[in-house]
Amino acid sequence: MKPRVLMVTFNRLLPADQGNARRIMQLVALYERQGWEVDLLYHAEEGHDPTLSRGLAARFGLVRVQSSRAPKPIEQPAHVCPLLDWYDPRLEDTARRMHRLRGYQAVHVNYVWYTPLLDAFGGSVRKVLDSHDVFADRAERYREAGMPPRWFSCTRADEDAAFRRADAVLAIQREEAREMAARGHRHILYLPYVEPRVREFVPVANGRPLTLGYLGSGNDWNIRSLQAFLDAAQAAGGLPHPLLVAGAVARHIPDTPGVRRLGFVRELSDFYDAVDLAINPMVGGTGLKIKTVEPLCFGRPVLCTPAGAQGLGHLWQLPVVEDAAAMVQALAGLPAEPGSAPLRALLAQAAASRAALDAEHEAQVDRFARWLSGAAA
Repeated sequence: MKPRVLMVTFNRLLPADQGNARRIMQLVALYERQGWEVDLLYHAEEGHDPTLSRGLAARFGLVRVQSSRAPKPIEQPAHVCPLLDWYDPRLEDTARRMHRLRGYQAVHVNYVWYTPLLDAFGGSVRKVLDSHDVFADRAERYREAGMPPRWFSCTRADEDAAFRRADAVLAIQREEAREMAARGHRHILYLPYVEPRVREFVPVANGRPLTLGYLGSGNDWNIRSLQAFLDAAQAAGGLPHPLLVAGAVARHIPDTPGVRRLGFVRELSDFYDAVDLAINPMVGGTGLKIKTVEPLCFGRPVLCTPAGAQGLGHLWQLPVVEDAAAMVQALAGLPAEPGSAPLRALLAQAAASRAALDAEHEAQVDRFARWLSGAAA
């Protein structure tokens, strides 16, 4: 019989149209490749409907859905979120019933405020936390970027206590893994995000002018970053090349000459087939920028700022520009022909970056797989 893992999340996983959902589904596939069966406890904070219900039932071994009653207060003016007040203790009865029925060898929770649920399982069950981000004092990073804090930010003491509940804590980037280890945690596993490559790094030969692409969710950082890029382009006299914008972020930017807003795209390959060069003009934020590594799955180079390359600096062989204004200037120097020599050079750098990312990802997946084999035993 296959070993079983219970996956716990508040994210609407189907369609996986946001970076955090894609990260979770990547881990689901990883467990399955290692011979595990994956069940799901969906804490339905992002909606539930018959279409989603049918999709989840077809994708997971056993699914339970529970509405959320977590109060989720934010203490002002410091913008501190007490971890236990973001947790819904009603999850425990549901998880215990699932465990009695299915007999899990591991439980995997996403985000630190779900770690109290790990205490509901005995010592024979391996407990995994995918951190997704470092949330301790995250509000300060918003303030440093001139933005009011949003969403979840906790104290370091709360986050450290959450880490200690898990047998393994997954970090999505190397720098965050090192920060966690520097705080005294010795059970950190670095597991970067990467999806299988489905396109080669070759120019598109269909006669269109060079086209830029940006795909992102509608979070504050994405809106602020894309708007900074559009403002810089306007100051420079307009966009140097047409820009396609996809994802929920498209709803938050104004009509702009040269910009085509696509909104939700069902197939990522369709979007990347329509662009020649992806951009990520991030002004800040935390965690790994999935929109930086995702284009490399579809044979597209990426031009990004230092914040966009965060966690990838030791692997990255593409240019990194200082800010949005520098990005506009760099793009203005590219010819409009998708087969030009400068774009071919970027494609070669993208291929080298992807090869380095693949090698690191394979090594870290192997490390996690060895840990899982002990859990399965």
